[in-house]
Amino acid sequence: MNVLVCVKAVPSTGSVQVDGAFRLQRDGAKLEWNVSDLSALEAALSLKGPEGRVTVLTMGPKKLEEPLRELFARGVDEALLLTDPAFAGADTFATANALETAVKNHGPFDLILCGRRAIDGETGQVPSMLAAALALPCITGAERITPEGSGLLVRRPVEEGVQMLFVPMPAVISLCEYTYSLRLPGIMGLRRAKGKAVTLLSPAELGIDKENLGLSGSLTRVIQMDSKFPGLRKGPKTDSLSQGIPAILSVIKEAKG
Repeated sequence: MNVLVCVKAVPSTGSVQVDGAFRLQRDGAKLEWNVSDLSALEAALSLKGPEGRVTVLTMGPKKLEEPLRELFARGVDEALLLTDPAFAGADTFATANALETAVKNHGPFDLILCGRRAIDGETGQVPSMLAAALALPCITGAERITPEGSGLLVRRPVEEGVQMLFVPMPAVISLCEYTYSLRLPGIMGLRRAKGKAVTLLSPAELGIDKENLGLSGSLTRVIQMDSKFPGLRKGPKTDSLSQGIPAILSVIKEAKG
C-alpha cells in the first residue's frame, strides 16, 4: 500500500508571538509534530505492508528538514516539505489547495491519512477539504483502520457508541489523537536517516501561482485575537456525595435533552 500522511508542526508552547496580520511566528518558536498526526503516521506504517511506502507531507519553514529526517528513522520512505514565504498565513482553504497540488504531483496514493485536527487551530477542516479537492471519499475522526477486501474497515467513535464504516480506496481518513502510538526509532533507522534527503517544494516547482497561496489565497482572515481567563464555572458547590451525584446526573440528563 502506498500511503501519504499529512503532518503539521505546531508550537510546543503557549507563548507564541504573532505578527501584524495575526499569523503565528513559527520561525522563532519551538515546534513539535501535532499529536493526532503522529497517530496517522503510525497507522500508515502499520498498514503499508512489506512492499508498501509511506510518504509524509508538510508545509512550513525550512528548519523542519531535521524533524522530518527523524521520521525516516521511524520507517518513513519519503518526506516532502512545502516551504516558501508565500505559504505563510494560509487558512484551511489555501492549505488544502497547496496539499492537493502536491498530492497530484507526487501521487498516486492508495490512502491519505491526516490527524483529525491541529492543536494550534482546532478547525479539523483540512482533511475533508483535501478529500473534496481530490474528489475522494473521506472519513473523519477514526480510531482504527483494518484492510477489508478492496477497501478499508474504519472504526469511528460517535456520541452514542461507535460506527463501523467501509470505504473503498483511494480515500482520505483522519485519525483521533492517541489511537496509534508512534513507534520509537531504532539505531539502524537513525543511521539510515542521516543519508536521506527531504524533498523541498516551492510554489514554482508545484506550478502554483503565489496569489493562490498563503494570505492571498485564503478565504478567511483573523481580524482580532483576545486572551481571556475562562473564569470559574457557575453553580452550586458541595462536598457531599449524596447531594453532588444527583446534581451531576441532573445536568447530564438536561444536556442530553
